[in-house]
Amino acid sequence: MEFPSAQPLCRVKRSRVERRCSVTGTSETPRLIAVIPNFITLCNAVCGFIALTLLARSLEGGEEQLLEVRLHQAAWFILAGMLFDVFDGKVARATGGGTTLGAQLDSLADLVTFGLAPAGLTLALFHHSVESGNPLGRLMWVFCLAYFLGALLRLARFNSVRDGHETDDHMAFDGMPTPGAAGVIVSLVLIYFTLKDWSAWYLEFFVGEKPAGLDASIAMIPQFLPVCCFLLGYLMVSNRVKYPHVASQMFGQGMQFDRFSSLVFGTALMVFFKEPMLCVIFFGYASWPAFSWITSPLRRSKGQPSPDLDEV
Repeated sequence: MEFPSAQPLCRVKRSRVERRCSVTGTSETPRLIAVIPNFITLCNAVCGFIALTLLARSLEGGEEQLLEVRLHQAAWFILAGMLFDVFDGKVARATGGGTTLGAQLDSLADLVTFGLAPAGLTLALFHHSVESGNPLGRLMWVFCLAYFLGALLRLARFNSVRDGHETDDHMAFDGMPTPGAAGVIVSLVLIYFTLKDWSAWYLEFFVGEKPAGLDASIAMIPQFLPVCCFLLGYLMVSNRVKYPHVASQMFGQGMQFDRFSSLVFGTALMVFFKEPMLCVIFFGYASWPAFSWITSPLRRSKGQPSPDLDEV
């Protein structure tokens, strides 16, 4: 009489574990790792929520210096959300934790941090800095609403195009991405407070005393912000302009030496000249399609091909 060996039983047990893993998607340890990208995305949303809370408190009234501090802090929290937004997709690909839930969660977090918060920041700064009788005040709400709706439509379109597939390795966007649009607004707010206070070391070192007629120019920044919101709202939903995916081009195909050198020197400049460098970076990014269009005849005359940017 022959007895069945233990090997089939082991195979049966193993197959049950494999079936259970196929249903849940991961085993226990990878399941814990897969939570990390979603946690980073939630940190992005938390930064947006804190920024909105600071903006709401700035409208309560009080000392002018305290209100400016809250607006300043709200701008930096939006920038902090950008850092989390850069790394959540990279971590998801590295850990194999990319899911449909994570993709939807990422878009919702972006809507809060890069849609609602920048529009609210523009409204709060305009309300705080511009007199109530300004004729632009009637259009301010329309312009900021255009920005928010542009971010909403862009993220909805991005999700429909993505349809559950990984898109972090593409090289370009159709239209301006929401973090780039938010960065333009945040950089303007930060440079506004920097020039208004005139307390940055590099201003005193390179310029000295504040020029006499500079205050009038600084006061124009809060009035320009709503118009900027309207233009950014259009750029976010436009299919006619393409913007490079900076993270994919910097890290997607391996870090080349020239890119690494640019990153090192750019980081060093950012440490010492934060507000001016943010303006240069984000306004340079916003004007990239115009710069590419102007220089394209020169590249063709030299026989250099145009940048090969994949569509999204």
